Amino acid sequence: MNKRNPLAIFNAGAFVGSLGGLIGLGGAEFRLPLLIGVFGFSALPAIILNKAMSLAVVAAALPFRANVVPWLAVFSHWQIIITLLAGSLIGAWLGAGWAIKLKSRLLYRLLAVLLVFIALALLMGHHPNVPSHQLFTGITLAIVGAIAGLVLV
Repeated sequence: MNKRNPLAIFNAGAFVGSLGGLIGLGGAEFRLPLLIGVFGFSALPAIILNKAMSLAVVAAALPFRANVVPWLAVFSHWQIIITLLAGSLIGAWLGAGWAIKLKSRLLYRLLAVLLVFIALALLMGHHPNVPSHQLFTGITLAIVGAIAGLVLV
């Protein structure tokens, strides 16, 4: 791909956005390898730019998706949302601090491992024939949600 061709860059963004939109994410997991491998960003600037683009994409997508799933259906799971969000915010803060302190080589390796884990989670994370149920409630939910948010960011 030509790094200076605006149409090629736009098409890459449209492709990433389409993939991210299919699975309900901002496309960061697809965009990061492009930023590093195709467009030549080093790891830390790619992470920072990727996070900013994810924020813009998710903020823009929210109004369009808001009429697809009723807000009451979403907010009926408010305990999960709040605990995961709290852990994610703390995790994002800690992760950003760690990212700027890591040596570049280690950061690249860590990104590769995390992207493989994301791929595995997407491949094996849903079993349509198995009924889903909430595994945790109450204080256990709060603790597990906070830990998950810390680890997953």
